[in-house]
Amino acid sequence: MKVKAAFWVSGVGAALATVLRCLQLLFFFNDETGFVTDSGVFTYLYCGILLVCVLISGLLCRSDRDTCGVMQRVRSWGSATTALLLALFLFYCSFVVLLETYNFRQYGITYSIDPLHIMAHVPLAVLSVLFGIACIVMAVCWLRGGILPAGIGVLWIFSVLWGLYFMVLTFMTYSAAATTQENMFTVGGGALMLLFLLQESKLLSGTGTRRVVQYMYVFGLPASMLWLTYTVSNTVLVLFGRGYAAEIPFVIQVLMLFLSVHAVTVLNVLRNPEVFLPLSAINRQNVVRSERKEGQKSLTDERFN
Repeated sequence: MKVKAAFWVSGVGAALATVLRCLQLLFFFNDETGFVTDSGVFTYLYCGILLVCVLISGLLCRSDRDTCGVMQRVRSWGSATTALLLALFLFYCSFVVLLETYNFRQYGITYSIDPLHIMAHVPLAVLSVLFGIACIVMAVCWLRGGILPAGIGVLWIFSVLWGLYFMVLTFMTYSAAATTQENMFTVGGGALMLLFLLQESKLLSGTGTRRVVQYMYVFGLPASMLWLTYTVSNTVLVLFGRGYAAEIPFVIQVLMLFLSVHAVTVLNVLRNPEVFLPLSAINRQNVVRSERKEGQKSLTDERFN
């Protein structure tokens, strides 16, 4: 029940913040100077809404005991579809980065990545390919259903390595030139997404405790809220022809959009008791089994007597 409320809080908060940020950047943004002209009113509003909603959703998920339990099976068309889309865009992102690197080395030009940081993106391209392969394998597992084969979930460690290097890249290239609110989305959202991927890796590899899904909710919902607000509003600006010049290349922003959608889908799937069985349900099943055993034992004793 608390997780359901956390989903509503996250959805409403992200929607309000996205609308406010779009209004600010569409009508109160100076393209020549790169500064807003509303004295930061909209910035305080959407940042305040996001921070409050992030805190509330995290506390709701942390206090919900039904987020502790064990995974039953892994069949989900939604999770498989978003994993495949994420894999395709990971490959596309890797292709764009490698193509930009080739153009820079051959002709000295780039189109979407700062030439000063072009070589720092090459490891991200390599890790994106490995992460994409892991997404395809997990998509097959989501479609196949049943318990995860032994060792398959370990492939998801590539997502953790990808998230870790993305954080390094963010600190190296983006955060120094970004504003405080930009860093709230990129650095804060990136750190939360890394923690979510780490917990998801533990779940899929079978190495996590019964609280691993709880931590997935605690980190995943706030991370998705921040990235969806940031990427959706920037995408709207691009579609309106404003071409908002954010520090992070747009192809990586869209990649984070797909990753956030996948995270929300997986978290929503885990609310299904057929996929994830809470400890409360496990305890009820154990009580019923013990009562049946006691009943059978008493019947057996009566027959012998």
